[in-house]
Amino acid sequence: MAAETPTNNVITLPDLQSVNVSGISEILSSPFSLFQSSCSASMHRTLVGQLQDTISSLDLSVNIPGHPEIRILGYSIEANALSGKYALVLPDIQVSIEMTVGLTISIAIGVVLAAILYCFILPTRKRPILRTLLIGSIMCVVSIMPYVLFDVLGTQNTAVRFSLMAPFVLYLFRTIEAAFGFVPKSADASFSLYCVYFASPAEILFEKTSSRQEMIHSAICVIKCATVISLLCSMLSPSGYTPFGATEAGEFYEPITVKDYLNPRHLGNCFAIAFFFQSGLALGNSAMGNIVSLVTGFKVLETMKNPMLEATSPSDFWGKRWNVLVHVVLKRGVYKPSRKYSSALIASLAVFIASGLFHEWLVHAVFLYNRQSEGVILGSNTAFFVWNFVVIACERMLVATKGVQSLRKVLPRFMVTVLIIMSSLPFAHWFGGPYLKGNFFSDYETFVPMIRKI
Repeated sequence: MAAETPTNNVITLPDLQSVNVSGISEILSSPFSLFQSSCSASMHRTLVGQLQDTISSLDLSVNIPGHPEIRILGYSIEANALSGKYALVLPDIQVSIEMTVGLTISIAIGVVLAAILYCFILPTRKRPILRTLLIGSIMCVVSIMPYVLFDVLGTQNTAVRFSLMAPFVLYLFRTIEAAFGFVPKSADASFSLYCVYFASPAEILFEKTSSRQEMIHSAICVIKCATVISLLCSMLSPSGYTPFGATEAGEFYEPITVKDYLNPRHLGNCFAIAFFFQSGLALGNSAMGNIVSLVTGFKVLETMKNPMLEATSPSDFWGKRWNVLVHVVLKRGVYKPSRKYSSALIASLAVFIASGLFHEWLVHAVFLYNRQSEGVILGSNTAFFVWNFVVIACERMLVATKGVQSLRKVLPRFMVTVLIIMSSLPFAHWFGGPYLKGNFFSDYETFVPMIRKI
């Protein structure tokens, strides 16, 4: 599948799969649309427009001469396949501003929700009926508000939509944790601290302050993450993010064929997408965490700890390395409330089902609401996370056996990591498929500098 060149054109399509928020969105978008119409004529005369025009006019290209056939690890690159003219494509400033405005609005909404929770939910458990109605109302607002925000901003860029969804996912589970009394220590010590905690797109560690040296280290991490994701986009974009070509592994509802799911080309494509997600989430979380730490003075939780290359068990992968921010909000918002009424195994199942469902929410809002995404279906993300619950359950049953213990002592650590990744990698297209078919990666390219052959 060839990669599509990102565009900034807004395509208006029939609203076939949208939720019913048109009334709310029209009310909110009317003044915004009026503002847009009054300002659109002068937009290109603004500093931002001039800067974008200047950047677009820069010639940052280089010519690579012809070369003979190259053979590496059994793979061959045809003669002159890499030769030609390459250009450094810089980020789209207008899209970045669109995301920044959306995130600012999202955080402002989070502050309002936090104020309501702090004043009416956290202090008392009296009047349970009224309390339940208020919590339910807040959760409904959180669920619908992203759709309203998309209509207000008129954004069609799936990477922007994904970024704007992230705060509302946190708000949803932070509302549940507040309802059950699992707000982290020190976060509710004062009104201002709770508002900062609830609306923050990072996990703030209130007991620890951030030093200047740590801030510098965090900034370096952001630069490293940005470099990695830029290189990944540059390398994977020409192949449409399927570097090993098309494969036959089917959807989650189709029969599983061992030959197709263990096909090396399929596994290679799945690893490329998974590593892209790891790198992209690491960049986003590092950048937002750095901003939160700079504004508040507190340290924030490191959320991505190289799980694809360093995990030592499935539990270590999901619980301590992969997107730890989501792990902690799911732990407080789903696992602990479920654990009060059930076993640890059932509570873990609830966590993975909740993770699958909120990812379905993401897929619907990002790819299906007011836009046409051919081949994007709901259900595959939930199937992926249910499968990973099965892996975790098997780990709990087998980890204490002598055979597993002996195997872990004999095998090198990197081989242990390979076996762990292989427990889920054949099914990773269930997760990444909607993003691939919805052109998420093409839209993401508008945010990062990348090298493109022209």
